[in-house]
Amino acid sequence: MFKLYARKNELAVRDREPLTSGSVNVNRVEFAFSPEWEGLTKTAVFRAGKESRELLLPDSLDCTIPWEVLEKPGEQLYAGVYGTRGGKLVLPTVWAHLGTVLEGAAPGETARPPTPDLWEQELERKGDGLDYDGLTLFLLSGNKTLSSVDIPSGGGSGGPAYKFGHGLKKEGLTVSVDAVDDFSGDNTLPMTAAGVYASVGNIEALLETI
Repeated sequence: MFKLYARKNELAVRDREPLTSGSVNVNRVEFAFSPEWEGLTKTAVFRAGKESRELLLPDSLDCTIPWEVLEKPGEQLYAGVYGTRGGKLVLPTVWAHLGTVLEGAAPGETARPPTPDLWEQELERKGDGLDYDGLTLFLLSGNKTLSSVDIPSGGGSGGPAYKFGHGLKKEGLTVSVDAVDDFSGDNTLPMTAAGVYASVGNIEALLETI
């Protein structure tokens, strides 16, 4: 914690702590004032390089150093206070040097997900397929079952289990629908959009000949 004492227009640092870049709402500052500040509205100012922030001090006369002035390591951090009465400046202090913003340990390369170990990579490649027999879903590696889970029945308690019916097929991890491109056949499969467009186009061409 920092402890600063404003004696008229002087500002002395009575206690301090290290400052690190990346710190957010952790560095507290307590102010004390000489009698000349009695009745003034007090505002603290913090600056580092080109960055500056102001904080209106509460009755407790303490605040937290704004994170914006602690972003860049190597900057010199300064604090000052000014007092106003009726919105007009009455008494400003000189700048007090709080210290150098040291480089803090921050998320970087080490914060990224690490490359999996070889055994993790190998395990990830084991699950290369799914199978389903109407009651149970299987995770497969080739012909070997790695794991299985029972699938709840689709009709509630005692109802029939989910199954792949006519027109549905499973290829690996994908469930697809069989479709047709024209109106031939037994008309039990859905027709593709392209087939509908082509058929309608043919009907329109036929009507134009009548």
